[in-house]
Amino acid sequence: MPAAVWTAAELTLESDRDRENPYLDVDAVARFSGPGGRVIDRPAFWDGGRVWRVRFAPVVEGEWTWRTSSSDETDAGLHGVEGHLLATAAHDADTVHRHGFLRSSNDATHLTHADGTPFFWLGDTHWRFAWERWDEANKPGWTSQFRGMVDRRVDQGFSVYQTNLMSFGRGWDTETCWERDEPYRRLVPSYFADVIDPRMQYIAERGLVNAFGIGWYPAIDIDPPGMARFARYLVARYGALPIVWTLGGEVAGYDTELREMRIAAWRDVAVAIRAADGYAHPLTAHLTNERPIADYYQDEDWLTLTLNQLGHGDMDMTTRAYADHLRDQPRRPIVEGESMYEGITTVEPVQQRTATDAMVRQIAYRAIQSGCCGYTYGAQGCWDNVWDETDEGTHWGRLPWFEGIDLPGAVQLGYLRRFYESVPWWTLRPDDLTFSTTHGENALFAPPHVSSDPVRHHVAAFFGETYRSGGEAYFTGLPVLSFRTRWFDPRSGAWSKEDISVAVGGRLALPEQPDPSLDWLLLADAV
Repeated sequence: MPAAVWTAAELTLESDRDRENPYLDVDAVARFSGPGGRVIDRPAFWDGGRVWRVRFAPVVEGEWTWRTSSSDETDAGLHGVEGHLLATAAHDADTVHRHGFLRSSNDATHLTHADGTPFFWLGDTHWRFAWERWDEANKPGWTSQFRGMVDRRVDQGFSVYQTNLMSFGRGWDTETCWERDEPYRRLVPSYFADVIDPRMQYIAERGLVNAFGIGWYPAIDIDPPGMARFARYLVARYGALPIVWTLGGEVAGYDTELREMRIAAWRDVAVAIRAADGYAHPLTAHLTNERPIADYYQDEDWLTLTLNQLGHGDMDMTTRAYADHLRDQPRRPIVEGESMYEGITTVEPVQQRTATDAMVRQIAYRAIQSGCCGYTYGAQGCWDNVWDETDEGTHWGRLPWFEGIDLPGAVQLGYLRRFYESVPWWTLRPDDLTFSTTHGENALFAPPHVSSDPVRHHVAAFFGETYRSGGEAYFTGLPVLSFRTRWFDPRSGAWSKEDISVAVGGRLALPEQPDPSLDWLLLADAV
C-alpha cells in the first residue's frame, strides 16, 4: 500500500470475536519499522463492531513493515498481523506536508517542523468546532459553516486551528462521545467516524495544524483514569495528523478546593498522551488566566511549550508577564493562546466594553515583541459557535458566527504573520534597551516594544496607540552599518517608502510615524 510522507494512511484490522465492551476490553498496537532503523508505534482504535483501525504517517520515503500486538494474544485478528507499506514523496501543497510535524526548536524558543523549518503559530479559536455545521450555513453564498470558516482562515494566512473536542457544557455530557449515562466507559465510535473525523481531516488537508484539546477543566472530574484512557484513544485516532495536544481548557479551573486534584489528573492525561504518541507531537496545556503566568507544569518533562491565557480584560495586561516567564523558563517556548477575542464583551474592573481590532492588534504585536513565538486569535461568534442572534449558548456577546468571521482583526493578524516572516523572526528577542527618546512621557509611560536578533542586524519596534508624537527617537547600540528603515501599517499590511542611512556611532535616528494617532511598526534591516 503506498502512502505519502507526513500523510496519514489507514490499516483495518478485524477482531476474530465479539466483545462485551471492545473499548475497554482489549488494546492493540502496530509497530512500524522503516528506513534507517526508524521505529514508530501506533496504537489501534476500536471503530465499532469487530473493526479496529491503525493510522500511520510515514516520516521518510521507502519501505516500511508493520506488525501488530494485542493485550489478547489469542485474537488472531488483532495480534501478530503483518504487512508492509511503501512511503512515497511528500505532498507539496502546504508547509506541514512538505516539512513535517512540529517539535520544539533546538534552542527551545519556538516551534519548527521536523526538517528544522521555523513554524510561526497564528491560530484561530474554535472551542466548539464539533458543533459547527458541516453541510449548512446561514451566511449568504456559503454552503458549510465549518468548511467555510476553515477556508477563510487559510486564505487569511492562519497556520493553527485551536479546537476542543468536548467543549464546555455541550459535549462532556453523554450525548456525543459516550452512550447516555456511561461517560468514559461506553464509547460511540460512529460519532467520531461521522462527525469528528471529517473535521480533523479537513483541517489537516487545508494545511493547518490542529491545537487539539479534549475537554474543559471539569471534564476530568467524572473519571480521571477514564479520561487518561480516552486520551490514548484520541492519540490512536488522530495522532497521525499535524497536531498539538493541548490537554483541556483552563485545566486547573477556578475552584480552589478542586485545583490540585485537577492539575494532578490532567497531568496523568498528559503522561498518557506522551506514552502513546510515537510522533512526540508538541504537548501543552491551555492555562488558567493568572498573574504571573501559571507555572504548575513547567517542571514536567512532557511539556513542550507554554500556552498562556492573558484573558479578556485589563487585569494587569502588561507584557512584563511574558518577560518574567521567559526569564524563569528560558528553554520553554511560549504562545499567547487566548486574549481579547475580537467582538467579545470584555471583563473589566470598571466597565465592560467590546474588544476591537485595534485592541487585538496591540496585544498580538506586544506578545510577539515580548518573546512569544505565536498568537491565537478568536472572533466572537466563531470561538463559541453562536449560530444566530437567538442563540443562548454564550454570555460573552450576541454577535453570530457569520458576522464574527468577517471582523477585520483576522485579516490584520494575517498581516502580522507576513510582517514577521519578512525577517528571520525566530532570532528576534526582546531588546527594549535599544530604544531611546528625548520625549519624557514616551520614555516613562509609552515606549515601543522593541525586539532584535543577537547582532542587531534586524530591529523591529511596535509603537502602540499610546505613543505620543514629539521629541527625537533613536535605535542605539547598533553595529556601524547602513540600515534600511520602513514603516509597516498593521491595518493594511502596506509598507512605507524605505530610507537608508548609516548608524553613526551605533546610533540610528528614527523617522516620524506616518500618523502618530495610530499604531505602527518600524523595521530596520542592515544592508
